Amino acid sequence: MRNRVPVGRTDSGLEVRLTPSQLELLRRATETFSTLVPDPEQRRFVLGEAGAGLAALFTVEHDPNRSLSLSVSEDQLRAAHATLTTLLAMVPSERAFMEHVGFFRENAAGVALGLRRGVGAAQAAE
Repeated sequence: MRNRVPVGRTDSGLEVRLTPSQLELLRRATETFSTLVPDPEQRRFVLGEAGAGLAALFTVEHDPNRSLSLSVSEDQLRAAHATLTTLLAMVPSERAFMEHVGFFRENAAGVALGLRRGVGAAQAAE
């Protein structure tokens, strides 16, 4: 799985381009995080207000053979990054992570890094 996650500026915020596997990892990570942290107040503490809409953001209809561009806010990308990094801390073994999320830990870490780098590149281009 690529750890490159292109992020660009638009008139209304940001646009992130995700491969089908990156989108699926984010969808599953969001579901897993909600299961492991069932209290909405605790989820809000970790992810901020933007975390509440991640499930809907990552369950969009798409062609599973093509990358997808999503209009997002910086807060949504921050919440997605926090979801991945928090899961990496909460589920420390590779086996348990695979059972919960369905992806290897290195994939989640790579996408988290890609999100951080993508936002950084978008901010530098301002």
